[in-house]
Amino acid sequence: MQIKELKLTNYRNHLNLKLDLDNKLVFIVGPNGVGKTNILESIYLTSTGKSPRSKYDSDLINYAKTFTTIASKISTTDDQFDLELQVINEGLDHRSRKKVKVNKVPKIINYFCGLFNSVLFMPEDIQLVTGSPSERRGYMDSILTQVDADYKKTLNTFGKAVKQRNKILEKINKEGRGWDEIDYWTVQVLRAGTIIHKKRAELFGAIQPLIDVNSERLNGSKVKTEIKYKQNEISQERFEKYQQKEIAAKTTLIGPHRDDFEIFLDGHAVSEFGSRGQQRSVILALKLSEIEYIEKQKGERPILLLDDIFSELDEKHKEAVMKVIGSQQTILTSTHAQDYYDGGSVINLD
Repeated sequence: MQIKELKLTNYRNHLNLKLDLDNKLVFIVGPNGVGKTNILESIYLTSTGKSPRSKYDSDLINYAKTFTTIASKISTTDDQFDLELQVINEGLDHRSRKKVKVNKVPKIINYFCGLFNSVLFMPEDIQLVTGSPSERRGYMDSILTQVDADYKKTLNTFGKAVKQRNKILEKINKEGRGWDEIDYWTVQVLRAGTIIHKKRAELFGAIQPLIDVNSERLNGSKVKTEIKYKQNEISQERFEKYQQKEIAAKTTLIGPHRDDFEIFLDGHAVSEFGSRGQQRSVILALKLSEIEYIEKQKGERPILLLDDIFSELDEKHKEAVMKVIGSQQTILTSTHAQDYYDGGSVINLD
């Protein structure tokens, strides 16, 4: 799996950028602030349909423009694709819409996502340990969206159902009306939520043995690494139990939108007891496991995107990353590419 070419139009600070990426190893080199991370973000966005950095799609559009377009040429073992993703600003309140094309033919976003796969590793990934549950849920979804064509559709269905159910809960709270509508939306939330829970549980079941092995390889010692999926159980019985609390809160209190996960080293939560070095080590083990998981699911290794990570890693972990670099197409950003690897093609940004 490889990205051959990338063209960005009005994407953040890149008004008109075209890059030849037709090499197994590509360094994107330049000083801070020239938009190196934006390039990796755009590639990752094309694989998942969602930015790992922005809450609103409209933030991707250059401030002076009304749309942005990401166009790429992708090669897999069995096929080649011309992919295009466009975000169009629709006015106030960060409103925007996405349009996607595959080989110049309009498609729905659920078909588009996952046609090619990527794994992004950046310094901000420490938030997967120290950040909020919503960031970890986003990470779960970014993996499953790439390997499961139905997952994103189910996730969208669930989100819409929760939104409608919350409106009914608010109506009941404020006006005492809506009791005849709540059961319908509860069933919709329950149906989609059960599917999401099943797929997330399967994901963590597959990741667990991989992260344990990768953590041991990175640390060179027998350290038991566990990743525990903290599923917020959803059932008719729990909805009945939480009914009055949900009406008072005017929001749905149980379900996948309240899920989380936590990583443990020898039984101790890394978020609370791990050093900064240990936290970075488990994130690296998680990312290496993500590569292997996607490869098992799709039959090809995903593109690896590394955003200036060597400044954050010690020598032992740098060596571990270097060993995996040649196993798939890898695109790295750096201020000085030659400091890390003598090979591949170099793209200079200034």
